[in-house]
Amino acid sequence: MTQRTKGSEPGLAGLQSVITGLALAGAISLESAARQLETSPRTLQRRLNRQGISFWTLVEQSRFQIAGALLRETDLKIQEIAARLGYSTPGAFTRAFTRWAGQPPRAYRSALSAPKRAQRNGAKWAEPEGGAS
Repeated sequence: MTQRTKGSEPGLAGLQSVITGLALAGAISLESAARQLETSPRTLQRRLNRQGISFWTLVEQSRFQIAGALLRETDLKIQEIAARLGYSTPGAFTRAFTRWAGQPPRAYRSALSAPKRAQRNGAKWAEPEGGAS
């Protein structure tokens, strides 16, 4: 266990790292994050409130970053990505991803792969269809 001096708080980067690990493990909660940071859930909540940040907003940000990386860098099926991120159904994941990115995961992945296909076919550059944001 790490020792903290009175008044020291784990930074947001440390919390974000914990959340990312928990999101990848598929078992995320305020209680489990607080446990890993060696603090109480109430203290963690108070610290976040003081900074005007919601725990679940940080969770959603982490899930979006992970989902984007998995869509860009792997050939995993959408349902596999959904399961890895702790979604009960691929539909729930698709709705969340669409809310974050403005397009469904399949369209996001297609837009990212369009420039690669064009490059393989001899084009020097290509615009993604629909513009991946």
